[in-house]
Amino acid sequence: MSTRANIKFSSPHGEVIHIDRSHDGFPENILPDIEKVVELCKGRWSGSELGQLVSAFLGYHFEANRRIQKYEPCIGYEKAGDESYCYFVRWNDESREYEFGVLE
Repeated sequence: MSTRANIKFSSPHGEVIHIDRSHDGFPENILPDIEKVVELCKGRWSGSELGQLVSAFLGYHFEANRRIQKYEPCIGYEKAGDESYCYFVRWNDESREYEFGVLE
């Protein structure tokens, strides 16, 4: 059985984009993947620019030789419902940067 995960990217304006990972969704795999992209994008935008961050996340983790990618957008649904872990990535207006972690 695979360990599914969902990442909820959100802005302070109510925009939300969900990304799914159908296997190996453990925090030790997902959190470093999020951190790499958040660090690469730090200081690039004056606001959340949610679409840009999600595009960067998917592009950074794209592997040309894989038939099925590790991450994919949830199209037509927010979550599959059988996730073992759910994560968040959200813009903090006060600190002017993204924060992320595991949703409880």
